[in-house]
Amino acid sequence: MSSVASALERVLSTFSGLGLWRTERSVWGFRIRARTFDRGLYLWMHRCGLMGAAEKAALGRLVQPGMFVVDAGANLGLYSLLLARLVGPKGRVVAFEPDPDLFALLRENCAANGATNVECHSVALGSSPERMLLHRPTLNSGDNHLGSRGNAAFRSSVEVEVATLDSLMPGIRPDFIKVDVQGWELKVLRGMEGTLRSAQNVGIFLEICPKWLRRAGERPEDLYRYVRGLGFRFFSCRDWREMDEASFLGLVGSMAGEAHVDLLAARSLPAAVASAR
Repeated sequence: MSSVASALERVLSTFSGLGLWRTERSVWGFRIRARTFDRGLYLWMHRCGLMGAAEKAALGRLVQPGMFVVDAGANLGLYSLLLARLVGPKGRVVAFEPDPDLFALLRENCAANGATNVECHSVALGSSPERMLLHRPTLNSGDNHLGSRGNAAFRSSVEVEVATLDSLMPGIRPDFIKVDVQGWELKVLRGMEGTLRSAQNVGIFLEICPKWLRRAGERPEDLYRYVRGLGFRFFSCRDWREMDEASFLGLVGSMAGEAHVDLLAARSLPAAVASAR
């Protein structure tokens, strides 16, 4: 990185971290705290309905009271809190967030909202145990990611622990898994293969971006075939139609840049969704 780029990164980092952005917002009925400009903007966009409306609606259909949910890629905890409210006091959410700054906010926000049914872990899920660099864009920590650095300009990195879900929580049988890991989805799924084989009724909510998958060294067709090989089918979270390989690849093939889509992987469409379709 050039000296000019390094200087600009420092300026942007200082701007994003100004105490001015350390605020609390009311979003979806939760009190959520942020410490940087980009996370404050993220909360504001969710509050105004410019982000997250479709995801919130889909999760509201898929997650039921009493469920055991795994949240891979919890960020500062907005969706972990939503999941905790959906599963209710008899349910359980286990949230994973490797970024140390976001993990601190995750715990703080869960505590501030009395979400005692959320268990937080400062670790990245993956396909094997190791230590890796988590790359953190200066002005968008929603795009924190493992693997290839991508565009090296204006990024910082921190070493984090990576572990498989199967090794961390052997024998668990979750009802629902949310995976939002910026292209690392296939590696996360490979690391929970034992869990996915034993939890026959589990549903998996995946945010898929072909650009991010390629950044992680994966191909969309490999993700599709791996998931199908475990007996899962793909459904659109927009209209709940099933997607075969051709329609899956056609959809992701039409997506450019940072465009992404939310899909459900399940062995069958949940009854609560199928009955209302």
